Amino acid sequence: MPLPHHWTLEEVLALSLVPRMRAVDLRGLVEQYASLEALLQAAPPELQKVRLGNDTLFSRSSSNLLEAAEKQLVLCEENSVQIVSYWDEEYPALLKEIFYPPTLLYVRGRLQAPDAAAIAIVGTRHCTDYGKMVAEQYAEALVASGVVVVSGLATGIDTYAHKAAVKNSGITYAVIASGIDKINSGTASNLAREISEQGAILSEYPCGVPAQPANFPRRNRIISGVAQGTLVVESGEKGGSLITAQFTIDQNRELFAVPGRIYSERSKGANMLIQRSQAHLTLTPQDMLQTLGLLREGDPQKAVSEALPELDKIEQAIYNELNSGDPVHIETLSAKTNLAVQDLLVLLLQLEFKGYVRQLAGKQFMQRR
Repeated sequence: MPLPHHWTLEEVLALSLVPRMRAVDLRGLVEQYASLEALLQAAPPELQKVRLGNDTLFSRSSSNLLEAAEKQLVLCEENSVQIVSYWDEEYPALLKEIFYPPTLLYVRGRLQAPDAAAIAIVGTRHCTDYGKMVAEQYAEALVASGVVVVSGLATGIDTYAHKAAVKNSGITYAVIASGIDKINSGTASNLAREISEQGAILSEYPCGVPAQPANFPRRNRIISGVAQGTLVVESGEKGGSLITAQFTIDQNRELFAVPGRIYSERSKGANMLIQRSQAHLTLTPQDMLQTLGLLREGDPQKAVSEALPELDKIEQAIYNELNSGDPVHIETLSAKTNLAVQDLLVLLLQLEFKGYVRQLAGKQFMQRR
């Protein structure tokens, strides 16, 4: 769909860069007036007091306003960022349905079809091994089902969900709270590059805008807004994950939470959502996919003890003993397999190299799903 009337992307961008310009006002003005020049000539009352430096907005010509837009377009080109407007066909369909959708999305990478299935995975930055395992397991299952994994590129749960999606050749969106050129952390920058090769980095903020504390809660409405549902893996009683959860509820989307230990501070938020019946309790990716109507016949996550041709008989036996989903101590595993601990460690290392097993703290092991 083209931009309304005679507007160009550069003109919409110019207006979006006006200080304190809200997305809802921007969209309304673009749809009401034929062009930027027509808007400036009309000087609507709600914008007559907007100031740019020492001048009011309407003391400037359209060419003055377009200068900032031209600079932004150069920055975008230098950083491989494209601008997708609310009226473009590529704009995510679900995002249009939320309160205050961004009028412009800055994107590095490639957006999927507007109606592509997507689920957000969020959680604490300081997750446990359990939280890491769950985030990876769910992300792997979602991308195997053709679902886009959405998260916020933060450390902890976000990072593990993104990495699992990328590792399994899936599509993931990272929604950030700064300009795309302001991803400063080395780890985040490397991951962002991998994400943009298979999926996309999204932001409502122009290039050059640093991350500010106030940006993060606003960003969270987009994380939930592009998805059919949101999964909370681990969360304290306060924090960004619960803000995203509330946006999910407000947007009339499905909210899911993974139960955790009742004494763990990092599980209190997720457990609370379940206790209050605000979130569906989910124990497997399949039950979440089924609730959302996204479960396909023959979907992944087959029985964890099925025969794997890459494994020999002894490796398969070890793998099968780890199918409970809980960590198993080396001594317990030794007793179940009748293998000496020393021999078992060698075999487990081989399984880890093959990508079937992971080692946790305290000589505990579990399947890598």
